[in-house]
Amino acid sequence: MERRSQGTVILAAMIAATALAMLAPAAVGFTLREHAIARAFVYSGALLGGIAMLVHLANRAEPVSKPRFSHPFVYLSAAYLILPALMAIPLTEAVPGMRFFDAWFEMISAFTTTGASLIDPEASRSIHLWRATVAWGGGLFLMVAVMALLAPLRLGGFELYGSDAGQPRAAESWQASRLRRAQIDEAYHDKSLHRMAQQIKLIAPVYLSVTLALWVGLSMAGNPPVLALILAMSTVSTSGIAPGGSLGGLAAEMLIAAGLILALSRQFWPGAQVIRQGKRRMLHDPEPLLASLLVLVLLGVLGLRAMAAPLDPGYGARLAELWGIVFTSLSFLTTAGFVSEVGRSAEGVYFGAAGVVLLALALCGGGVATTAGGLKLMRVFALMWQARREMDKLVYPDSVGGDGIRLRGLRREGAHAAWLFVMIFIFSLTALTAALTLTGVTMEDAMIYATAALTTTGPVAQMTGPDPLSWAALGDTAKAILALGMILGRLELLLLLSLFWRR
Repeated sequence: MERRSQGTVILAAMIAATALAMLAPAAVGFTLREHAIARAFVYSGALLGGIAMLVHLANRAEPVSKPRFSHPFVYLSAAYLILPALMAIPLTEAVPGMRFFDAWFEMISAFTTTGASLIDPEASRSIHLWRATVAWGGGLFLMVAVMALLAPLRLGGFELYGSDAGQPRAAESWQASRLRRAQIDEAYHDKSLHRMAQQIKLIAPVYLSVTLALWVGLSMAGNPPVLALILAMSTVSTSGIAPGGSLGGLAAEMLIAAGLILALSRQFWPGAQVIRQGKRRMLHDPEPLLASLLVLVLLGVLGLRAMAAPLDPGYGARLAELWGIVFTSLSFLTTAGFVSEVGRSAEGVYFGAAGVVLLALALCGGGVATTAGGLKLMRVFALMWQARREMDKLVYPDSVGGDGIRLRGLRREGAHAAWLFVMIFIFSLTALTAALTLTGVTMEDAMIYATAALTTTGPVAQMTGPDPLSWAALGDTAKAILALGMILGRLELLLLLSLFWRR
């Protein structure tokens, strides 16, 4: 049966969604009497809406033969390369003096939920609202794409949740294996568009509801409505976009922390049947348990350091210091990058060499199939669990591992896949660092920039090292390299390897 190109349908739908999203900053611009900014978004939205309509009309009756490029890496790469260029169109008109290349970098950073910015923090709220809206849409797109495109292929972290983990697979001939892969590819492509539509219906209502609840809560905590909306979108998408760095006090930070907890595990979101295996569910989920352990360890170690420093008398200052450690640690662990205003996280606990701790937290990352980046907590847990077993074998060489089928599979295939990903991540980090040094960036700064890009944690560049780093101070070549790193941080090179090596 003849069918249309599903990649074109998905792209046209996302262009139309981008055009609709431009109405929000346009409305805010007209409300704030910033008519030039509002017109830039209105005209750009009309242009993109027309393009989406023309693509749809041209593709509607076009018969297409069997597609040759049905791998998710092709779909996702096209989305991360094309959409930010279209999203950058209004910025070139709304921000005085901004070049299209800088606007493209800004939108790449927002759409990958990195949060690295070239725009002045004191710029118009309409501009920052557009950044937060793009990041919010990028987080939703990532969650839908991972479940619809990567989960069926056991990629993007789902190689750790294979239902056949630990089970021996019957031997098959090379011809039979090739035929089976061809059948899987054909069935996968036929259902990819349907799966994406199904996941949007499942995830989008909850994603939007959490954002609205945070918006109302942050407004009640004392933030202006537009700023509260920006913070709510940035929290749900873990992009860390906060104009001026202000969060609004303790109540606002507690609400943001509650929203960031959702980025620790996919089980907090609907449609996680692939992860929920057996009877052990939320209370036995390794990802939030490991995250809690990391935060508690940092609270104990850095809390002692903070208590040794001179503080204002009374228990309030000490409790605020401990809360600042917990909040900032959770924020960077989920690759959001918010810094607590209640404690002294920015200028006290995490200042200087201690900022490397935040870099390590960003490397660990959040949960599989969430908006958080990094290595992912499940991969870290798989490596830790295998290391624990190896230590047991050193002490008791004849011992039997036990742990059940699920954890045995996680120790074997899961730890192997996690180690492969870690090696690929290290290779990518090394390549990005080397490329940045060729553009004139120092080795230390290049490593911080590369880590921030691959983990999609832009604010970590301001917290690590003796002096805050500026993304705007980089040259065009360095920005292009880091933009590629942000895309690789979202797509994962393991996904690229699977395009050539199906195992």
